[in-house]
Parts: sequence; C-alpha cells; structure tokens
Amino acid sequence: ENVTSIRTSEIGVELRFAYKEKFVEGNYYRTSLGTKYPILKLYTGFGIRDLLGSDYSYQKVRFTLAHTQKIKRLGSLYFNIFAGKVFGTLPYPLLEVHPGNEFYYYDPHAFSMMYRYEYLSDIYAGFISEHSLGSLFFKYIPVIKKMRLRTFYNVKAVYGNISSQNQLLNFNNGYDFKSLTNSPYMEAGTGIENI
Repeated sequence: ENVTSIRTSEIGVELRFAYKEKFVEGNYYRTSLGTKYPILKLYTGFGIRDLLGSDYSYQKVRFTLAHTQKIKRLGSLYFNIFAGKVFGTLPYPLLEVHPGNEFYYYDPHAFSMMYRYEYLSDIYAGFISEHSLGSLFFKYIPVIKKMRLRTFYNVKAVYGNISSQNQLLNFNNGYDFKSLTNSPYMEAGTGIENI
C-alpha cells in the first residue's frame, strides 16, 4: 500500500564518552577543544506506535568510534568507525539511508560518489578515514606556498544488509534503491583544502 506521508515519534538516548576532553565555555556557548583519545558514542532510539499519532513501532541502535591522531611532520589522521541496526519493518526514511553527496563541495561524513537515497540498510557497518597532509607538497612551490593550500586523501567504506520484509516494502514501489548485501561500497579520494 502506497502512503504519501509518514508520522513517527521516536524517543532516544545518546551516550558520549570523551576521556579528558577540554572545553572553552562562555555565557551562552560551550566549545570543545577535543581530546587526544577516541570519542565513543552509543545511541538507542525507540519508535512508539500511537504516541502523538505515530504509525510505527521500532528500535534503532548505533555505535560510533571517532578519533583524530596527529602525525609528526605528516599532518593528522582522522578515522570514524560506525555500525548500527534498525529493528522493524519500516518505510525507507526510517531505515539507514547511507549519506551520498551530489553537491560540488566536499562533505567529510558522506560518500562522494554515492547518490543520495541510493542505498538502504537495516544493519550496517563501515568506516571513514581521512589523512590531512597539511602543506607537505605545496610548501616547496614559492607562489603556491603563500596560498597555504593543504592536501588530503580519504578512504570510505560501508557494508550493509536489508531484511526481506524491508526489501518487499521499499524496493517494489518504483524507487531505484539498492542493497549492499552482495558487496560493500568503497571509495577513495584526494583533494586540496583551504581554497
């Protein structure tokens, strides 16, 4: 049955652990200066049917481990490892829609060669890694040195699966969704930042 709108109510809790994280605090804002240790996040959410007119009952669990490591004379290395699961038979906006990027600017948390709403999963795991080399190459070219350009490269991957119930509900309605069941999605890239 095709629907034109989805109404849902979700209650969630996110736990974040950042050992020895430092902050700058003012009257209205609190800004993190980071930590030299990995940051762990655990989120669990519950969709409750009939709460404020909600149509669906489900549970979501998501785990993230992120860290930025300084490398002497070679810039910094950022990595993000993530995994999650969605319990329930749900329409695609409530599943994990892997973040694609169709824009001309770079999004470090999206997949640059993936279209938006291309892949769906209800269980998934992946990583994002980015090595910022700083001005490693550009500092030797006199004119470009003054521009303070920086280079980086990245590797991103995700693997997921979608249950047969969610495939039946979402894949047969004229939308061109894909599943990551048969093979993972991987991409590598490089670029210039501080333009």
